Amino acid sequence: MLMPKKERFLEEVLSYIKFPFDRENIKTELESHIVEKIDDYMEQGYDVEKAEELAINDIGDAKEIGMELNKEHNALLGWLWKITNGMVVLFIIGNLFFVGVPFFITFFSSSPINDIDKSSIVYQMDIDEQVKLDNTVIHFTNIVYQDNGELNIFFEHYDTKLWGTGWSLGTIGEITDNLGNTYRARSACSAGIKTKCIHSLDNFSKKADTLIISYDSYNRKYKVEISLQVGENDE
Repeated sequence: MLMPKKERFLEEVLSYIKFPFDRENIKTELESHIVEKIDDYMEQGYDVEKAEELAINDIGDAKEIGMELNKEHNALLGWLWKITNGMVVLFIIGNLFFVGVPFFITFFSSSPINDIDKSSIVYQMDIDEQVKLDNTVIHFTNIVYQDNGELNIFFEHYDTKLWGTGWSLGTIGEITDNLGNTYRARSACSAGIKTKCIHSLDNFSKKADTLIISYDSYNRKYKVEISLQVGENDE
């Protein structure tokens, strides 16, 4: 059922609305009122054309209505709301990316201990030594000694603050044994919220019965002593 007067009336009203994203809602609501009035007049016996004319007259002047609605739907506030919403969406997406991706990697990454050739292991120890530097927690989890004299230290670390503020880990400190030997470590780490690492020490002394990890930097200190299974590496 064509209603050209209604369409022209709606177009004129909407021409005064400066915020484009509100126009469709305004049109839908205003059109619904006009159609209701048209139906009322048609029930009273008027034909479609006359009912349409009376309904539009009841609604009022298109210019006045348009200008009044434009004040209610302030363009500046509308754009501000739209931009703010967009920024919120971008912020959420950013958080999902920067937090979600590391979480995903952490959840699905395997422990570096799985990369050790099982046939080369002389002994393996599960340990539970935990220290904290500022906001960083370091948790030593395993020691694996191999038949080529390589001692592997497994640990994981994570930051207790969401965005990782504070000091970076850098190093776990100086690595020695109870005999006074100092070792240089080769390291490898996985990415993620909880970083999993392995420090490998070449030619670790078979006679040493204690592994010592000492950290001392900018008055931030810790010392971890781990008893080793001396004797079993000769079996």
